[in-house]
Amino acid sequence: MKTYLNNGGATVNYAVLGVLFSNEKNDDSKHIYWQYEETAGEINWIDEDTVTINGQKINVPDGKYDYRHP
Repeated sequence: MKTYLNNGGATVNYAVLGVLFSNEKNDDSKHIYWQYEETAGEINWIDEDTVTINGQKINVPDGKYDYRHP
């Protein structure tokens, strides 16, 4: 699990993207978190199936949070 700071350019604010990586060699990564107007991503694992990113609780591997789709 990693978070990335996304700079949208001169006309929009920063956003944070959270990416979940699989332990399996052939599995792709999944974008599970996307939040606009943030500059950091704080990741806290609650258990092996649940993570919080900046306070948003997400069940992995199938859950996600995207501010554009509440």
